Amino acid sequence: MSEEPQPLKPQSERARWTYGRILDAAGEVFVKFGYEGAAINEIIRAAGITKGTFYYHFREKKDLAVALLESSLQVDGLVPQEIKLQEVVDTGMILGYKIPRDPKVMAALRLSLTHEARNVYGTPWPDWIKFNTTQLNEAQKLGEVGADVNTAAQAHQIAATWSGLVMTGHSIYGHLDGLDERIATMYENLMTVIAHPRVLRRIDFSPTRGRNLYQAFLDTQS
Repeated sequence: MSEEPQPLKPQSERARWTYGRILDAAGEVFVKFGYEGAAINEIIRAAGITKGTFYYHFREKKDLAVALLESSLQVDGLVPQEIKLQEVVDTGMILGYKIPRDPKVMAALRLSLTHEARNVYGTPWPDWIKFNTTQLNEAQKLGEVGADVNTAAQAHQIAATWSGLVMTGHSIYGHLDGLDERIATMYENLMTVIAHPRVLRRIDFSPTRGRNLYQAFLDTQS
C-alpha cells in the first residue's frame, strides 16, 4: 500500500458519518468514471458536502483511493470456524455478496486492477494473498489440506480467479446477477483439489452463505 500521508482520522460521531459518506460517494464516482475520470468536485456533489468538509478528511484524490482500498481489507461478518477452510470460503463469499450492494467494494476492486494502481495509490492484492496464505497454512497444519499443497500458489489462484469472476461476469452480462453462485462453484472446485475428503464434506458452499454471514453481522450492529 502507499506510504504517502494518510487521510485525517475522524474523531466525532458526525465526522465518522461524514467520512463514511464521502467514501460511499467516492465509490459510486470511481465505479462510474474510473480513477482518472473521477473529479473531486463530482465526489463532493455526490456526498452533499462542502469543499471545506472534503478537505478536512482528505488531502487529494489519491487519499480517497487509498482509503477505499484499505476498507476492502475489512471483511465484516467473517467469524472463526471449526474448519479453517470454511473461513477461506467465507472470506470470498462475503465480499462477493457485498460487491453488487456496496459501491466501495466494487470501486476498490476496479482501482486495484488498473495499470497505474501500484505506482499511484497502491494495491491490496499482496495483502490479500498474504491473508489467504495464512488461512491456508493454518488449515494445512490442522490436516485439512494436503502437506504437498503450495499454499502461496493457491492463494494467488484464489485472488486471480475471484477477481476475474467478478470483472468478466460484469463485462459479459452487464450485471452481477448470479455472482454468488459462480463464486461458490469456484471455491468448491478449488477445495475439491486441495481439501481432505473428510473435511470437504463438511464445508458449506451454499451461494447464500455470504449473505447470511453479512446479515448476521449487520444484526449485531443494530
